[in-house]
Amino acid sequence: MNLLKLIVHGGEFHADDVMCAAIARVVNPDVQIERVFQAPVCCEEGTVVADIGGGRYDHHQQDAEKRENGDKYAACGLLLRDFWQQIFPDEASYRRFDDEVIRPIELADNGVVLNPFSLAVSSFVPNWDSEETMDQGFEKAVVFVTGFLERQIEIAKSELRARCLVEKALAQSDGNIVVLPQFCPWQNTLVPSSAHFVIYPSNRGGYNLQTVPEKVNGFIPKENLPEEWLTELPEGCTFVHQARFLAAFDTGEHAVFAARSIIG
Repeated sequence: MNLLKLIVHGGEFHADDVMCAAIARVVNPDVQIERVFQAPVCCEEGTVVADIGGGRYDHHQQDAEKRENGDKYAACGLLLRDFWQQIFPDEASYRRFDDEVIRPIELADNGVVLNPFSLAVSSFVPNWDSEETMDQGFEKAVVFVTGFLERQIEIAKSELRARCLVEKALAQSDGNIVVLPQFCPWQNTLVPSSAHFVIYPSNRGGYNLQTVPEKVNGFIPKENLPEEWLTELPEGCTFVHQARFLAAFDTGEHAVFAARSIIG
């Protein structure tokens, strides 16, 4: 679908319509964005109307579309659902952004609960005694959110490259201990796997041996480092974290040997 022009409502803006504009700009940097108080009856091909007019990308009507859990969509969620393939490198990264960013925006815009991101966007609304116009404030907010979205896209692409690297290392491992040629985000790949430990070069020199948690971004490891390491370091070990999730070694060989001694 071509996106040549985006029409959103005028007046005070919110994270929902600003995110719609950011999505449109990422899809087409030359997109024309127009703010109106009444949606047009007819539109030219390539024109999308969002957050106003009761159409495909509005959520103010009585029969507005809801998600599977019963929460109402907002305009940005509906828009991203149709255009995510032109934005994100894979469905997993789109789903993550939808869960972490879009859904909180929707809950705020539908009057359920506020969130820091929506409040941050609202801070661009000009004060009552400001000389800045609402359109000027809107443009500043769109620049801010577009930059944020572009950064999330770059992170998603980087994570996809990391997934390929980690999957290759996992395939070459014994299934319990995974050795990475360089540090990269590994949790999304290794947490669901059988791996208990991951080893990678440290930016401080040497190698780190780290436990794999039971959940992504969780604190409970599948298997702790031995308690005795806190008082008696294994060969080549220079540091053990008190929480026993991380140990530093002088060489990768020493790190692998230490990890194997735990697995048995």
